[in-house]
Amino acid sequence: MTQRDHQFAKLKRPPAYKVVADELIKAIAKKALRPGDLLPIEGELAEQFGVNRSTVREGIRYLEQSGLVTRKGKRLMVSRPSYQVLADQFCPALIVHDVSFLELWTVTLELEPLAARLASEKATPEILATLEANLNDTKAALARGDDLVQLDIEFHELLAEAADNKALSISRSALARLFYPAYRTGMFPETSGERLVMAHEIILNAIREHDTERATEWMYKHMVDFKRGYELAGLDVLSPLPWREE
Repeated sequence: MTQRDHQFAKLKRPPAYKVVADELIKAIAKKALRPGDLLPIEGELAEQFGVNRSTVREGIRYLEQSGLVTRKGKRLMVSRPSYQVLADQFCPALIVHDVSFLELWTVTLELEPLAARLASEKATPEILATLEANLNDTKAALARGDDLVQLDIEFHELLAEAADNKALSISRSALARLFYPAYRTGMFPETSGERLVMAHEIILNAIREHDTERATEWMYKHMVDFKRGYELAGLDVLSPLPWREE
């Protein structure tokens, strides 16, 4: 029997700072560290992990970018990432994967009517008043011939807030961000503004009356109308969506 030569590949190990970050993330996910808790100081963490301070510093920076920790004076505190931060992390991944308008719209066609249905069940007087103010502002903007895009975005964000479902809000946050350019290119006040205001008013009235069926139905119609406007603008629903221009 002959012994065959065999070359083993070098073991691939993640950078030490990533190991530190992952361990801290696990502690946060397991609720061993909760929002509002202060992290041990840098020296203590370095001693506990058996690494140098620069490694801990890099790991902490990774968590800060993820929104899982924030600065409180000279100390670091566990925090909940905002929906904005989560969208900032998720949107580039969708862009890199060449997500099309049609793919995004197909998912949103499920989420937005769901938000309307939940809002019709849970909306508080305070959020209803805010939605009413948004509708009045939209009507006034339409009468002046102003851009309605931001007000439309705000209406849908308020509905998601009224739905009072964190999973829904987190899921739609990044998707809605990618839709921003589509809102602007596919909406023309002279052709779609009146239909938009009518849909928002019917949806709001249904939510106010706790009419879940009507709220869901009209949000579905509203989203179908949005896609129609995109197509009428001569845009290809199969093309990858662009990154939002700030």
